[in-house]
Amino acid sequence: MTLYRHLLKESVPILFLALLFLTAVFLFGFFYAGARWLEGVPIPKVLRWLSFHVPGVLVQVFPIALVTATVLLFGRLAAEGAQFALLSAGIPLYRAALPLLLLGGLLSLAALYLQEYVVPEANNRVRVAWWDEIHTQGAGLFRLKGMQIPIGQGKSLYFQDFDLGAREMVGVRITAFQGEVGTFLFAERGSWEDKRITLKGYRLYRVDFREVPGLEGAKDLLAQVRKVFRAASQGEVLEVSSDLSRARAIADYADTFSFGQDSLSEAWRKMRDPFLAPLERDRARLEFHSKLALPLANLVLVLLAAAMALRYGKSPGLALGMSVVLSLAYYGAFFLGRSLAGIGALPPELGAWGANLLFLLLGARALR
Repeated sequence: MTLYRHLLKESVPILFLALLFLTAVFLFGFFYAGARWLEGVPIPKVLRWLSFHVPGVLVQVFPIALVTATVLLFGRLAAEGAQFALLSAGIPLYRAALPLLLLGGLLSLAALYLQEYVVPEANNRVRVAWWDEIHTQGAGLFRLKGMQIPIGQGKSLYFQDFDLGAREMVGVRITAFQGEVGTFLFAERGSWEDKRITLKGYRLYRVDFREVPGLEGAKDLLAQVRKVFRAASQGEVLEVSSDLSRARAIADYADTFSFGQDSLSEAWRKMRDPFLAPLERDRARLEFHSKLALPLANLVLVLLAAAMALRYGKSPGLALGMSVVLSLAYYGAFFLGRSLAGIGALPPELGAWGANLLFLLLGARALR
């Protein structure tokens, strides 16, 4: 227990410093990538946008920080010849790695919690803050023009253009169907706040497609046309409720990249959906197992990092270089497995877990 206490005392500060440094590096990368759009944006808005990245960044940097802490700690033990003292005392090297495995387990639990409860919503807020507060200063809906957006209750929204000055949708159309009866709502302009869409200059029509066959050969064509087509109402202002909020619509449709919108439980439900096409089901399986495998990398990498550091990490510079190489090797293997699974060359489960299995076997063998 004394050994474990000293190892934890030495490793925890290194781990936290590595987490702070790596998180700062990742956030600087996001800042640098968006620098051209951040000129003139108030600093609080920029900091708020960057803060939304933190949960997703932590899930990715936990394994790297733990590898850094492990390599530096065990590299120091190697430099001082402590591994020979351990072996002479009859303490296997793998037992010396148990405190780091404990830290890895805690980080894995924290990563799984973040994946389930924090990261999906934080990633949504990243996109909303970027498109609606930084990139366009409150006009993020312009990214949705020309799209068919499902807004719930069988309704879908479409608008031709967006007035950036007035921050209003232009040429709005909302369609809905109940059976074969279609409702078509047109408006000159519209605004969207939270879950309420306000239309200006609207016209509402209903079309009963069940009566369309009666148009052919109808004796009273005008009466039959009136059965098919009805102008229900028109006016100046109409409010329409939406199950989809404005912020979620921007988060889901504003950009072409996915930042992990699904939690672990949502990915599990999607994977178990019996109505998914085979290709979509394979993608859902890959996404679920990837979300599960990456947090558990904190446990997998400790063994190999400790073994490599004891043998080759006798200087701090070499130890830091080794931590970078191990981290890059793991992420390279992880994303290679995902890519091969994505094209069908590997089963989704093997593509997601392959890197973990490989590094677990290498670590267990190296510490024997």
